[in-house]
Amino acid sequence: MTVQRDIASGFTGMYGIPEAALYLSTTPPLTNGNVVPPARLRYWIRTSIPLIAPPVFPTRQRLITFLDLISMRMIAILRSRNVKLKHIRNTERWLRKEFGISHPLASRELWTYGSDVFIKFEEQLILAASRFGQEAMTFIGDWLSKVELDMTFDEHNLASSWCPYQYICLDPAIQFGAPCVEGTRVPTRSIWNKIRAGDSPEVVAALHDLDITQVQYASRWEQRIGTT
Repeated sequence: MTVQRDIASGFTGMYGIPEAALYLSTTPPLTNGNVVPPARLRYWIRTSIPLIAPPVFPTRQRLITFLDLISMRMIAILRSRNVKLKHIRNTERWLRKEFGISHPLASRELWTYGSDVFIKFEEQLILAASRFGQEAMTFIGDWLSKVELDMTFDEHNLASSWCPYQYICLDPAIQFGAPCVEGTRVPTRSIWNKIRAGDSPEVVAALHDLDITQVQYASRWEQRIGTT
């Protein structure tokens, strides 16, 4: 089944800081075993080089884009591996300058070793991105740990969707980037609202042409992020 994406309309995912922090806090690995509170996310944004796009809409609330959210996701993963914020900023700055990528942390495969971040360039060449492209010894390649990502990428190698939970995905071009049942346009919030209103999972599954398992995982996701 092909799911319609809202690309032509220009409406894509935008997220408030508390919402983004909530998604990051409920998706392993957590930052050094802890959650990512809004204050920490604001700090990451405030102390980063041009990482976060300017607000698109006139609003008092700070909004970030889907690619910004994915960049924050990468920072959370790297911090969980004890990579220093300084090295993360160095990585972002060098990749942006060297490769002309708008959101480097949402577009390239990364590896870590110790507190440094590496990329593989021209197949075997290993560069320490956190040290502005310093070439690493070949044997370092055997010690690198790849950053495994729960995302899909488009033809430009930019993240196009994020699946933070089984059967649940965020696609900036579907339902304004809200969490939806994977492969559908059904927001998890809609499912949870119906269940809270008294509908059984079987009834909700029939209403949305879903499997009962999809409904169950959508409910678990909403419970996980603690929506009301």
